[in-house]
Amino acid sequence: MDRNAPTVVWRSPADGAQVLGAVTLEVEATDNVGVAKVEFFAGSTKLGEATSAPYTFNWNTAGYPDGPVTLRARAVDQAGNAAEATLTVTVANQDKVAPTVVWRSPADGAQVLGAVTLEVEATDNVGVAKVEFFAGSTKLGEATSAPYTFNWNTAGYPDGPVTLRARAVDQAGNAAEATLTVTVANAPKIFWLNPTPNQQVAGLVTLQVEVQALRAVDRVEFYFGPDETQMSKILGTPSQSGNTYTLDWNVLQVKPGNYLLKAKVADVQGSEAKAVIPVEVGSVFVITTPAEGEEVGPGAQREIVTVTIGINGTLPSGVSVSRVAIYINGEHVGDALNHTAEDGSQIFIYTWNTTQGAPGHDPTLSGDRVITARVYYTGGDTWTNGVRVSYRP
Repeated sequence: MDRNAPTVVWRSPADGAQVLGAVTLEVEATDNVGVAKVEFFAGSTKLGEATSAPYTFNWNTAGYPDGPVTLRARAVDQAGNAAEATLTVTVANQDKVAPTVVWRSPADGAQVLGAVTLEVEATDNVGVAKVEFFAGSTKLGEATSAPYTFNWNTAGYPDGPVTLRARAVDQAGNAAEATLTVTVANAPKIFWLNPTPNQQVAGLVTLQVEVQALRAVDRVEFYFGPDETQMSKILGTPSQSGNTYTLDWNVLQVKPGNYLLKAKVADVQGSEAKAVIPVEVGSVFVITTPAEGEEVGPGAQREIVTVTIGINGTLPSGVSVSRVAIYINGEHVGDALNHTAEDGSQIFIYTWNTTQGAPGHDPTLSGDRVITARVYYTGGDTWTNGVRVSYRP
């Protein structure tokens, strides 16, 4: 006859644990012949039984007052031999203690950009059910287990201060919050590629910038003026290739001088950035010969002087030169003719016979002669630089 009692050992919950809501009771029971059943008790009240492994029972603690409860598992074999195992748990369905929650990252007052990991430490006397993360009033997401983190994409927020809130909730619904303020700083950046600072530009100028942006770019614009308070927008829509934005600028009718160039970028959230450089606008048409200060005339053994006007830079598409008028000391003396230089560029040449009198030039009188040219082109006209030479009869 079988006289050996079964063995029974608690697996869950742990002795001394706090429990609430529905709790799974589980034991391990063995016998030399076979376990017939395992009965589960809370105090003297039988909760139920299990007749096969795993020996478990779902206990609803809601029917019990908060406080210690002795749980008893009674294993019975086929011959009626029995053995018991007990433990004590604390029912905590009336938990009134809120969790604690502390921000770990980012730091209060930090500047953030791109993807940011939000992290808090949350604890509770019974257990944390979840931690919810908010930016302003918008819930970003939640974490249900430690470490309590969430990856926040700041690109969807305008630049400026944002209040972050972490809300920890325990199993009983008690909640606690912690807040901090960060500054979103996803503003784009813009850099000049062409022209370079203090470069002289003329004719058709290729404006080119590089944009670095975490958010989509809404627009790129170009401006110029004598200073930042007097700037005009350069008309046209830049073309885009990757991060590079390009726009052709026609400076034919811009008075030569020193100017500021400004490039501005705005993203879809309205954040802006700018880059400003100084440039010098020069005339696209320049006198290349004779040189400033040269001696000319019979006394300098240079009776014939070749006045050459070259093109500085590139003419805009569709622009052609119709006439180049030559002036000496402000008086028109003739027109230069179109030629092709050895390098294939377009030049205009006027041959000045210094022995012959002309308006602004008396071949019998020595002194300075200032040579200038007025160039007529499609859509307008402009003056070249002036070259001062010394005439010797």
